[in-house]
Amino acid sequence: MDFPIAGTYHTDIPQYVRSLTSDEILERAAWGFMIWFYGQMDEVMVPSASTRTQLIERGLPAEKTRPLPRWVDVGNFSPDHRDPGFWDRYGSSEGLKILYVGRVSREKNLELLAKAFVALRGEKVAAQLVIIGDGPFKVELQEILQGYPVIFTGFLEGQSLATAYASADIFAFPSTTDTFGNVVLEAQASGLPVIVSDGGGPKELMLDGITGLVTKADSLEELIAALRSLLQDPARIAEMGGNARSFTEQGALSMTEACATILEPKVANY
Repeated sequence: MDFPIAGTYHTDIPQYVRSLTSDEILERAAWGFMIWFYGQMDEVMVPSASTRTQLIERGLPAEKTRPLPRWVDVGNFSPDHRDPGFWDRYGSSEGLKILYVGRVSREKNLELLAKAFVALRGEKVAAQLVIIGDGPFKVELQEILQGYPVIFTGFLEGQSLATAYASADIFAFPSTTDTFGNVVLEAQASGLPVIVSDGGGPKELMLDGITGLVTKADSLEELIAALRSLLQDPARIAEMGGNARSFTEQGALSMTEACATILEPKVANY
């Protein structure tokens, strides 16, 4: 019918296939389908430069790709929501809170985070790990972390989620498969320094060494070192957390800005 069609590419299904099956043939098949499907679009909105590069390398015409403006509501997520007693209901222990928010699934690299936390506890570092979310890897993750000071809250939303962010101290997101990572922005808006991997889109949503730290993808040693460096330096946590809040405030978008680029003349490119 000759209607213009715009699509968004915001879930890296081929990488999920690889992570969950370790089967390169299935991964190639997934890529083949994704490039065929999105190749039919007049334009494809992509949330990060790394995702755009990945799609082009796999065969999607570069001229079809457009940046998808996205940010975070800095009113909903704010350090103002911090509640020192929030974690008491979950059996809080002493030590700074390392927070993860998101789907509790293997492709999020949570086993790596669990190993890093266990190693730090072995060094007698006072810290507690908080996992917010649910998913198919939750039971196995609980078994790995059994006996350690870990809080599993399950799914949270609304004010409870905003308070949980603001009441933590460090946000850790070791995933290498996310094309964007809203939670990384939500954490920074809440005043937390973030630790992300150099794989995927989240590293584009923070300032390395200023609002948080970037570690090499899948590197246990670098993740441990990044967590240790912050846990042992509360002043640095506070400084980076303040920088993170300012960073999200400066980048805030209006809804008009966020929606105006779809099927409109190109005004921005990566």
